[in-house]
Amino acid sequence: MTRRSMPAPALAALAFVLGGCAEEIPTATRDELVAQGLAVEITIPYDDFVASTVVYGGYGRASQLGGGVVAHEFGPGPDEDGVERPGLEAVTLARFARFPPSVTAVDTAGTNRIDTLITIQAAHVVVRFDTLGSVADGPVEITAHTLGEDWDPVSANWQFAVDTLGVAVPWSEPGGGVLEEVATAVWDPAEGDSVLITLDSALIEMWNDSTLTARDIRVGTNDPGVRLHLSLMQLRLSIVPSIRPDTVLRVPVATTAATFIYDPLPSPPRTALRVGGAPSWRTILNLDVPHSLTGYPRLCDALGCPVEITADHVSYAGLQLTTVAGSPAFAPSDTLLLDVRMVTAPQFLPKSPLGPSTLSRRGGGDVGPGLFRAPAGHVVEIPVTSVVRDQLRGETVLGRPVTSTVALMSILEPWSIEYASFAGRTSGSPPSLRLILNFSRGG
Repeated sequence: MTRRSMPAPALAALAFVLGGCAEEIPTATRDELVAQGLAVEITIPYDDFVASTVVYGGYGRASQLGGGVVAHEFGPGPDEDGVERPGLEAVTLARFARFPPSVTAVDTAGTNRIDTLITIQAAHVVVRFDTLGSVADGPVEITAHTLGEDWDPVSANWQFAVDTLGVAVPWSEPGGGVLEEVATAVWDPAEGDSVLITLDSALIEMWNDSTLTARDIRVGTNDPGVRLHLSLMQLRLSIVPSIRPDTVLRVPVATTAATFIYDPLPSPPRTALRVGGAPSWRTILNLDVPHSLTGYPRLCDALGCPVEITADHVSYAGLQLTTVAGSPAFAPSDTLLLDVRMVTAPQFLPKSPLGPSTLSRRGGGDVGPGLFRAPAGHVVEIPVTSVVRDQLRGETVLGRPVTSTVALMSILEPWSIEYASFAGRTSGSPPSLRLILNFSRGG
C-alpha cells in the first residue's frame, strides 16, 4: 500500500489550497471579489473568537492503518512541553492464512488440472516500505521473528497481547513476548522499496501443518535512528506441481491480520494543540465568533463601528495556526491531511458524533512535514469559511442546527503514527482567525 500523500504547499505559510466554492482561498483582487463595494481583511485574535480548547486522544487504533511501522531508538528528545522523551521502538506484526492444499496447473497436454501432490520449494515474506515516508540514512537490517503467544490484531499494543474492554493479557515480555528469530535481510532504499525474508525449511514444514492455528511473524530492526513505514507484508510460496515438475508457481498466502505496536506512547500535551497520530488526537475548539466588530480602523473608518457581521458578509475565513516542533519520535516525515468538523453533541465528548467534513467537496488539504522541523514557528491556514458562516447564521445552509464546538482533526483517523503540533493559547503565537469581509455600498 502506497501512503496517501499530496504535494507540499506552494507557500510554506499556507496549509491548504482547496477547491470548492465555499473553501477557496481568495487570490482575486478586491475589485474582483466585490464589484461595487468594500472588501476588508481583518485578523481576529484568539480570545475574541475562541472560548476554550481541549485536546483528546484515543481515536481509532494502529491496526486500522493497514500498514505498519518499524523503528529503533528513533527521535529521542524534547516533546512540545520540553520534556525529554526516549526514542521510538516499533515493530509490525502479521498473521498468515493456511497454506493452499492444492494448485491449478497446466499439464503436458495443455489442460488445467487441480494438483494436490504439490511440493513447497521455498517461502519468502515480502516486506515493502514507503520510501518517502521512511527515515533512514542508508541500508537497514530487517529482523523477523515468530511469535509464540496469542495476540489480538485489533487491540494488541507494546505492553499487552490482548487489551480489550473486558480482557487484558500482557505479553510475557513487552513488545511481543518470547521471540524466535526467523531470518534477517538488508533493505537498501536506493535499490528499491522491498526486501525478501527467506523462511527456512523447518518453519515452512511447521506452517504447512493445516492444524496450526497461527502463523505469526514480527518484523523489526536493531539499527538505531530508523523509522520505516511498512506498506505491505505478504507471504509468497514457491510451489512445484507434480503434474509439471519443471514449473515453479509463485503463490501468495493471504495476510489475515496486521498491526504495529510501539513504545512509548506520546503523553497528552500540556499547552500545545495536537492533531493526528495512531491512535489519533483531536483538538476541540469551543468557538465564540463575534457578530459585531469594532477596533479595526479600516472597517470603522469606512462603515462606522460597531459593524454587524452576517454570514453573507464572509467571503473567506481561515484558521491560522503556528507550527510547533513536537517530539522528534513522532515528527511528520510526510504530508498530513487535516480537517475541521462540527461536534454535533458536545455533551458526549470525547466520543461525540461529528458533522460532515468542511473540506469534502474536493478533498482535504495538506500540511508539509518541513513546517514542523525545529525551530518550526510557521503560520499555516486552514479554510473554515463554512464553519464561520454557520456560526453567524445560527444554522447550516440547509437549516440544520449547529453547535459552537468544532474538531480540528486528521481527515482520516488514524492517518499515520505521526502527528502535528500547534501553539496554544498560552504561547506567544496562539491561533487567530483571518476574515475577508465584503460589504456593498449600501451597507
